[in-house]
Amino acid sequence: MYATINGPGCPALTKPTFTRVRMSKETLDQFHIFFNDKNNVNMSSYKVDAKTGLPVLYLKENKTSLWEKFLETYPNGMKRTSFMARLENSRFVYRDDLGGLCAICNEYGFGVFEDMVELVKEKIGNKNIQVHIKSLIKYDLLTDLSD
Repeated sequence: MYATINGPGCPALTKPTFTRVRMSKETLDQFHIFFNDKNNVNMSSYKVDAKTGLPVLYLKENKTSLWEKFLETYPNGMKRTSFMARLENSRFVYRDDLGGLCAICNEYGFGVFEDMVELVKEKIGNKNIQVHIKSLIKYDLLTDLSD
């Protein structure tokens, strides 16, 4: 394509050289220290990441808020793209619905009502009992919302 536009015998373009800088141990340690802080994450007591075998960490805030907090704490730490890439497809999980759980439920990893319904479907084989328990869950949810 280049020869067609510029004619034959034109010198070839020089391609840019990409250099990648590895993260320093100090930068990685800052990231791990930040996410081991209980002010930023809740550790699951029963869920484990399949790749690493480490417990799943539920983020207490959204990724952007955590980035701003990280930047304030470590202004010379890793850049935003690296921070977001490390959160993506790893043991860090952001769940909007955790904010509505009480501290005890959140601590022990109990999910919201949708998760409870799935658990009832999975663990209880009798359809009549499933319907009864689902109606109790729905009733409790509606009662809590009306109060």
